[in-house]
Amino acid sequence: MKFNFNPAQLSRPQRNKLMDVLRVIQAENKNEIEIMPVEFPLKLKVKLDDDVEMLLGWNPESDSYSGIAMPKDWEPEPETKPESQKDTADLPKPEPKPEPEPEPEPEPEPDLSPVVVRVHALARTFASLAKPLSPQQRFEIGIEFCRVLFKELLE
Repeated sequence: MKFNFNPAQLSRPQRNKLMDVLRVIQAENKNEIEIMPVEFPLKLKVKLDDDVEMLLGWNPESDSYSGIAMPKDWEPEPETKPESQKDTADLPKPEPKPEPEPEPEPEPEPDLSPVVVRVHALARTFASLAKPLSPQQRFEIGIEFCRVLFKELLE
């Protein structure tokens, strides 16, 4: 198995479930599989063969990864156009109507779940670093942390 990210960045349950799934996939595949982040850690792409990739997604309800295999050259089928119903060569052609300008599509909201996971990890790490300190020192460190954080966010 070849990882294009550090698996230690995953939470322990995610890493354990991912390794369980990858062991099964690797056992059924003769080539070495390659794991790449898509929307880390919620979506990972697994390259099985030259023409097959699998998208693994984290399901928080079942606390596991699951996936869908798809060929590399897969594309949705194009829609077929209806055939003309009769010959209209002798009919006058109607003037083309001006097409209305399409409304600009609103930009999709970015997926914040990977950021939220990292924020929680950072908060837990900060709290564990501050636990040995006295309450007054924790308060001072918390204020300093917030001061630096807001300064960075406002830049």
